[in-house]
Amino acid sequence: MKDADLQVAGRDLYRGALRLLLVLLHDFPEFLGEYYFSLCDAVPQRCIQLRNVILSAFPPTILLPDPYLRTITFDTIPEMGPIPPILSDFASGLKSGDLCSYLDQYLLNRGSPSFLPSLKDRLKLKGNDASESYNLSLINSLVMYIGVSSVAQAKAKSGSLVFVSSDPGVVALQYLAMNLDVEGLHFTYTNTRYPADY
Repeated sequence: MKDADLQVAGRDLYRGALRLLLVLLHDFPEFLGEYYFSLCDAVPQRCIQLRNVILSAFPPTILLPDPYLRTITFDTIPEMGPIPPILSDFASGLKSGDLCSYLDQYLLNRGSPSFLPSLKDRLKLKGNDASESYNLSLINSLVMYIGVSSVAQAKAKSGSLVFVSSDPGVVALQYLAMNLDVEGLHFTYTNTRYPADY
């Protein structure tokens, strides 16, 4: 945002929003954790600092593991067990054009092999001359829906929340990672925070 051509009122609004988020992060981190999807969806792509404040929230009852411990495995961390509440309606962006039903069929191993190439095309904005060519809200909804569905399926099958590389959701995310261009990949991973990411 340093290089952005903002008026004084715009800069004041940005600083005020940042201060408000910092107060919420300090006093009500649960709110940011439960509504992070809707908040990140509303934050413009260039406002990386605002997004990072939102994504850094975690409940005060959870003790974060030391990231420098090499011997720790994710399965042994007690905080990886419960799925945190997500109070945003992240599936609403998928309801246009029956994308949600096609995605459900694919995630249950009943979809067509041509679904993934068509999915890549659905993520692009149609007839838009703006600087962005991808539908950011749709990508956010898609990644979140796949993550939540894959975690729920893994827990139902094995009792573990760890992704298996052969799961359809993992295959879909790998396909997008290999086949989207730089702009699409940036959007895909900027707002990603899976249920067990605390």
